[in-house]
Amino acid sequence: MNDFFAAPTEHDQAALKARLEQMRTGFLSELPVAFEVRRERIRRAIAMLLKHADALVAASLQDFPGRRAELARLTDVFMPLDALRHAERKLAGWMKPHKRGAPQPFALFGARAQVQYQPLGVVGVVAPWNAPLTLLLLPLATILAAGNRAFLRPSDQTPACAAALDAAVREYFDPDEVSVALGGLHTSQAFSGLPLDHLLFTGSTGVGRAVAASAADNLTPLTLELGGKCPVFVLADADVAEAGRRLALGKLMNGGQGCLCPDTAYVPAALQQPLLAAMDAEVRRQAVGDDLCGLFSARHLQRLQAIVDEAREAGARVLTLGAQVTDSARLRMAPTVIVDPSPELRASQEELFGPVLVLRSCEEPLAAVQALRQGEKPLGLYVFSRSQRAAQQLLDASFSGGATVNDTLMHLSVKDLPFGGVGHSGMGAYGFGIEGFRRFSHARAVYWQGGPFSLLRAMHPPYGVLYRFAIEGTLRRLQRRYAKVPPRGGRK
Repeated sequence: MNDFFAAPTEHDQAALKARLEQMRTGFLSELPVAFEVRRERIRRAIAMLLKHADALVAASLQDFPGRRAELARLTDVFMPLDALRHAERKLAGWMKPHKRGAPQPFALFGARAQVQYQPLGVVGVVAPWNAPLTLLLLPLATILAAGNRAFLRPSDQTPACAAALDAAVREYFDPDEVSVALGGLHTSQAFSGLPLDHLLFTGSTGVGRAVAASAADNLTPLTLELGGKCPVFVLADADVAEAGRRLALGKLMNGGQGCLCPDTAYVPAALQQPLLAAMDAEVRRQAVGDDLCGLFSARHLQRLQAIVDEAREAGARVLTLGAQVTDSARLRMAPTVIVDPSPELRASQEELFGPVLVLRSCEEPLAAVQALRQGEKPLGLYVFSRSQRAAQQLLDASFSGGATVNDTLMHLSVKDLPFGGVGHSGMGAYGFGIEGFRRFSHARAVYWQGGPFSLLRAMHPPYGVLYRFAIEGTLRRLQRRYAKVPPRGGRK
């Protein structure tokens, strides 16, 4: 069992509950949360990131020394700033009630129906070690835009990031607005058991299952972003050189340590060598100056090496890309491709989460998709094809949380697309634009009655003219309209 499941101490629970109550009290005291208040908090978050950018990047490199500072600045500072600026620009439009059609004839007398987006309250966010600041600060934009308070829980494996973020938050926010939960494994376990108004968790499926069980005691609404073995389909008509370059770019993002990174590529035999050649060229281009991202920990490197060794010993062909060699002392692993490993091997069963790719021969992509449908649904799916029709055909036959055609990862970059998994790859979706705002809001149905009478009269005795017109009359009209529809679609 993972140490995450260890019982929290009473001190952890009491301190976290006290902070949560402070935040909830502050939230309730300011309802309704005005546009000006939300915008001002978003602007403070922007100012906070700009002032503390260097400290946050330095902390990220201290916890994750295998990454370059440029990548940390891109993901931990620039991307959240971009989401915050987007929220600032779009906030007024997001907050407007959305009109819905009111029933006739009441609409003629002024009846109105609308959806009003209410803040939830205190939203908890749990981030993983591979994106210790990114996946706290990105959702912060829409959490604040929705009028909520944010309770942030960094990974217990990234203490420097947690301390730097806590210092930044304390300077720019009152504790009842945004807080950072510091501590070790016990704090993580206790955090998921808090009676939060919503909990966003990003991490492994195993820990996600434990988080869901812990949150169930309080019926805490959950968004779980988990992962899985994201497949790639290179169809026979694909631009194979471009597919290889883009596949390598996606596979090596953050050293392959990302929930959306490609895991298994299904490729026709005739395209495998040119695809590998294009991937090799891209790896060599990135590796100039030894710039490839390293792994997070020695434990992670050992796990990946064991997966590769098992496949090699079982007779699978193992290839390395580029000129880099595995360097355990520096936590660097040579980008590796495992060709057609047996189904029972770890390479076929486990999410790889590193610079290792499985390559499978595939002449019938639709048949491969049908086989994959018997397993768990992945977080991401990628298709390379010159034919929009062929790509859509494969999308129609498959399941995944999201998908990108003729590239990898890129659906995550579109702020107004939902981001999330399905089944074992996640529960619910949020996003870094309107979808995130809606996820962290309650869509409240509001009806404004108009006219001289209510349809409710038809539902109560005495059942007179209104009942006969509204209910019996409607049923008779429907019977005439659908009388010729055969049972079971006309099938025998």
